[in-house]
Amino acid sequence: MGIQRQCPKCKKVYTTELEPKADSRMIQDIYPDAEPYQREQLQTGYCSDKCIDEALSGTREPQYTYDERGRRFENGERKLFADPPED
Repeated sequence: MGIQRQCPKCKKVYTTELEPKADSRMIQDIYPDAEPYQREQLQTGYCSDKCIDEALSGTREPQYTYDERGRRFENGERKLFADPPED
């Protein structure tokens, strides 16, 4: 369905879950029901929430658990967005 990408964080080669479209609208408008990590696969190439969190967290450790697909969970509940870093 999707295209082959290589994650810039873990270097895993994977197939995106969404198909890229030649469309000038924002990706949230093109795929309104997709999860953020699915859209990020097309935008940045990161394969999962886990790689996004690790790449963007700097020196702090992400405080989440991840399933086998790298999707973010907190206290057993799916967490779509990471908390912003505390200053």
